[in-house]
Amino acid sequence: MNFQIVLDALIKIFTDIVNFIPNLVNGLIILLVGYLVARMVSGIVGFILRQIKFDPLIERTGITGALRGLGVKTPLWQIVSQLIYIFLLLSFLITATRFMGLDAVAKLLEQLLDLLPKAIAAAIVFLLGGIVSKFMGDLITNVTKGAGITYASRLGTGIQYLISVFVAVLALGVLGIDTALLVTTITIVLAAFGLALGLGLGLGARPIVQHVLAGYYLRQRLPNGQTVVVDQTRGTVSSIGGVNTLMTTEEGAVIIPNSTLMDSIVQVPRTEDK
Repeated sequence: MNFQIVLDALIKIFTDIVNFIPNLVNGLIILLVGYLVARMVSGIVGFILRQIKFDPLIERTGITGALRGLGVKTPLWQIVSQLIYIFLLLSFLITATRFMGLDAVAKLLEQLLDLLPKAIAAAIVFLLGGIVSKFMGDLITNVTKGAGITYASRLGTGIQYLISVFVAVLALGVLGIDTALLVTTITIVLAAFGLALGLGLGLGARPIVQHVLAGYYLRQRLPNGQTVVVDQTRGTVSSIGGVNTLMTTEEGAVIIPNSTLMDSIVQVPRTEDK
């Protein structure tokens, strides 16, 4: 066994360690300074945001409420200050690893630092999209409820989920992820759903749609309690539902399909004739 080769290897290892120690010390010093700077800047930013009442200002935009809806209970000023802290600390960490000669680690951290703004932008897109989807879902629910549609809540929720899917795809695109295949898949699914819905409306649900639309227009003309005469039947409008209208007569209750009532001649007696 050649001990000289082993001895040369041990000497090289020892020399590399001795040469690495100054770089390690310099890197740790830079990292310590970076940590202190990041903590100080983060604290100053957090203090300023609290003084200017940042959270109450943002509360008016609905962003804080949307964050709470997503399960995020951390104050927004604290989130901003922590993001600044992470950004600064990563910057100093990259410099420290380069001083240590760890170029591979430094490149990995640089990629992470480049990804951070994209991640923040994607989170903002997702958050604002969540606000828009909830607003549109509530709007559709309220409008359809006003039209007397019984499945208004489910329709509004479906619209909200649909917008949320598109927002999620958009956020992934901002993050730099190729969403072409995902967009194609969603488009195919939506096209199939639209085709099935169109066939359903054309083949079987068209009368129901006619009743729903007729009910919407009838509610504009015949308030509850209005006395009417329909095909020589005199009664009082009790309620106009999504499909049928309930009319109370002397003989009892009469249920008339909305589209039938819409196509009939409806007489509204004068006050003295009631």
